[in-house]
Amino acid sequence: MGLDIDYTSPEEVEGLEALGARAWAFVDRDAHAPISEVVLAFGVAPILGLFQVRFDRPRKPEDTERWAVVGDLPPMHFETDDTPTPALALQLYCAIAQDWADNVLAGRDLSESYPIEVAPTAEHANMLLGRVDFIRTEFVPLAQ
Repeated sequence: MGLDIDYTSPEEVEGLEALGARAWAFVDRDAHAPISEVVLAFGVAPILGLFQVRFDRPRKPEDTERWAVVGDLPPMHFETDDTPTPALALQLYCAIAQDWADNVLAGRDLSESYPIEVAPTAEHANMLLGRVDFIRTEFVPLAQ
């Protein structure tokens, strides 16, 4: 976890618990197996929470866990196979979000992009790119 983040203050604990509940609810909408636990991997409440979501009785062995990202940004969940660390998971979140934003700004088809749950406007794309830049510069180094 980030070295300079106070994970013990009551405000931060409460904020991270709220983000954890949001991650649970977000992933549970699409889950094909019951969620057994949601584990904080990295977080700065209320801006961003990265959680490892684990499942009971998944359909396939490779579906035992997923990353979930929630906060003051579009939520997303994805496989952990190619991103075994929090820093890599945040980098993948940024790459997926940037793909969506770049496609929106270029007026391309979004059918192959992750379904970001906002209107595909230039304003939303630019806001997302700003968050992506912030995550890459400020949070990825802390999550190492």
